[in-house]
Amino acid sequence: MLLLAAILAAAALLSAAGIAALMPWLRHRALAFAEARSSHRVPTPQGAGLAVVVAALATALVASALTALPLSPLVLPALALAMACLLGLWDDMAPLPWRAKLAGQVVAAAIAVAALPTSASLALPALFWAERAAALFALVAMVNVVNFVDGIDEITVAHAVPGLAVALIAGLLLPLGPVVALLAAALLGATLGFWPSNRHPARIFLGDAGALPLGLALGWLAILIALAGHPSAALLMVLYPLTDGGLTLIRRWLAGRRLTEPHRDHAYQRAVDTGMTAPRVALTVALVSLACAVLAVTAILADQAIVSVGCLAIGLAWVLAPVIGWLRRTPRP
Repeated sequence: MLLLAAILAAAALLSAAGIAALMPWLRHRALAFAEARSSHRVPTPQGAGLAVVVAALATALVASALTALPLSPLVLPALALAMACLLGLWDDMAPLPWRAKLAGQVVAAAIAVAALPTSASLALPALFWAERAAALFALVAMVNVVNFVDGIDEITVAHAVPGLAVALIAGLLLPLGPVVALLAAALLGATLGFWPSNRHPARIFLGDAGALPLGLALGWLAILIALAGHPSAALLMVLYPLTDGGLTLIRRWLAGRRLTEPHRDHAYQRAVDTGMTAPRVALTVALVSLACAVLAVTAILADQAIVSVGCLAIGLAWVLAPVIGWLRRTPRP
């Protein structure tokens, strides 16, 4: 426990220091200007995710070496996160065509899928490759959902911190291997190190350089928890971004709108557009995500199907309450 606390603190400090060091360069190379779908009005640097990912991976690799843990289980996850981060940074500095961006996401997700334990399966061994194909699709979807939800100050920290905390606890409770807890602690610390710079009004944004790898990490860790026999806990740790992003895509599809077109149709965006402040929305997201995290840990500890299903049902109701309420708010003229 002391080691994980040290990893968390070191990653937080390294992340905060990296953001401070990168700020002048990002202000020059990756400035986010206000546009129709933006929630900010003042040009703000983006790309802080570069410092977050570097801090997390560096801390995890150093901790693994110092504790004599094998580095090989970290290689593929680290490579996948680094690729997602660099792809996002490129897009932050010079927007990529969506097809090229999607292709890069698929490659990074495929590397992450290759890092999943070959002995783990949710169903019959004969369905192994079908499961891996589903995992690839789920990871790409999670990358994009987290990116879509990263639209106002503090919101990604609000849902990612409880989710990563679930992964950290699961790494201690389940036979996932020490690398999972180590990586989750490093990512959790690095994300917390980003939060002071992103408090409203934000001095810097995470950018795609952070949203893409965080989405990949959350999805990968959730899949590991599901493969360990706890799919309800896995869903609960990412339930807010899945619900907000999923409902938005369904509503746009039913309305006949292009899914690749920029928009402001998310529930959290409707809340801000109808008069709620960004800190209040982010606090609501943090509270529902924290409640889901508690339910996820409860499901893991109980290890009973009826409890897991009940926790998932309660969590879904808890998340849907603000999301549907925000979507029903009347836009201001």
